[in-house]
Amino acid sequence: MLKILIVDDEMPARDELKYILSLLEENEVVGEAADAAQAIALAAKLRPDVIFLDINMREMNGLAAAKILLSVAPDVRLVFATAYDEYALKAFEIGAIDYVLKPFIDERIQQTLLRIKTYQKEDRHMMSKQIDKVLEHTNIQVNKLPVEKNGKIMLLNYDEILYAYASMGTVKIVTDAEEINYNGSLSDLEDRLYGTHLLRVHKSYLVNMDKVEEVVPWFKGTYWLKITSEGKHEIPVSKSQIKEIKTILGLK
Repeated sequence: MLKILIVDDEMPARDELKYILSLLEENEVVGEAADAAQAIALAAKLRPDVIFLDINMREMNGLAAAKILLSVAPDVRLVFATAYDEYALKAFEIGAIDYVLKPFIDERIQQTLLRIKTYQKEDRHMMSKQIDKVLEHTNIQVNKLPVEKNGKIMLLNYDEILYAYASMGTVKIVTDAEEINYNGSLSDLEDRLYGTHLLRVHKSYLVNMDKVEEVVPWFKGTYWLKITSEGKHEIPVSKSQIKEIKTILGLK
């Protein structure tokens, strides 16, 4: 019987994986964690045999958490979960660490569990080296965002993005030419674009600050950012972000 810990900051993903695992024999989900800190605490307490670990978590990502998890639970088998990280996938394909793609597929999870049962303690050192390789790969910066369009995955250059916004449970990315659906939350997109010129200026908006042409004072100390491309776009700035926006733009 494999004791399994599920780590993912999205509850629907945890529920989906837990349901699939419940259909398979000889395993037990002993715990769930929504972030790396919870995962580390539970791993030390529960000593699971397997951790299904999401890569793209807020605060500390799964790759960084992996090295700590291996120190608190030395014999654990790590299985990474990812939706799009192409560099991690290339590294995983070498074979030392397994991975599963989101959305999860029953047969793939079963294959992973079978593979885990053949794991030997001697593989522990190779696993640690593999994590270092994955971290090395994911430090490569590629300024392209994978988006779905007409059933295909397109790679959108960051500098093509004017802004992105959340509305009615969906996220739209706006370019000069069109609006494109983003398969994730606005927070996911913010994490993906961290360190670029795309900045969260409002709870519902990310804006490419390189594209801003005008800052317009508005009612009760609020502001709007204006972008002119094929049309005119006005984006609200939340009061909590006004000071940072002014600093970035050199305004007093």
